[in-house]
Amino acid sequence: MRHNFKPGDLALVISGGYLGETAEVVRFVMPGDLIVSPTTGKVYEFRPTAGVGGWLCKFRCMHAVKHEKNLMPLRGDFTPEQQKSREMVE
Repeated sequence: MRHNFKPGDLALVISGGYLGETAEVVRFVMPGDLIVSPTTGKVYEFRPTAGVGGWLCKFRCMHAVKHEKNLMPLRGDFTPEQQKSREMVE
């Protein structure tokens, strides 16, 4: 599943840790990439057990890497389809 996230996009966490939280997508990271903690300045090497990349996401005051399958984009028109249909008929 490709959502075509871009840095700065908002996403809803739909599975795993931070379930139900809104996050800002920062950048895509691959296994072996270095991540600098914005709060402590410590450097971490991204070593996921699944061996695949993920999106570095910013939550209220912390950061975490989330797999794309666990994120739902928050963009576009959120008007319910029934309301859109009524507006077209009227």
